[in-house]
Amino acid sequence: MAVLTMEHINAIAKVRFNSARPQRVHLGKSDDFTCDLLCFEPGQEYSATERCAYYFIAANGVLKAGKEKKNVAMGHLVIFEKDQPHTIINTSEQRLICLAISPK
Repeated sequence: MAVLTMEHINAIAKVRFNSARPQRVHLGKSDDFTCDLLCFEPGQEYSATERCAYYFIAANGVLKAGKEKKNVAMGHLVIFEKDQPHTIINTSEQRLICLAISPK
């Protein structure tokens, strides 16, 4: 019989912001993936190329991938494949928070 191992984390309690740059807050990992919060002040940007899924928890922003730009808002889920450069920009006047889930 397999033993279930479960880690319970209050992600919102770990949110932190920095006026100099977006914050990547590590929440946890398994054998297969890692979970982080990305926390943006208004106007901040974050660029990456890793395979990742982003779930937007708070505020609105813009995602850029190549020449394409898409508006994103609370509740949106966006998935990027490996080696697909992309940038998240907080275009709102509020703090933006998204959950990043990446395979190892």
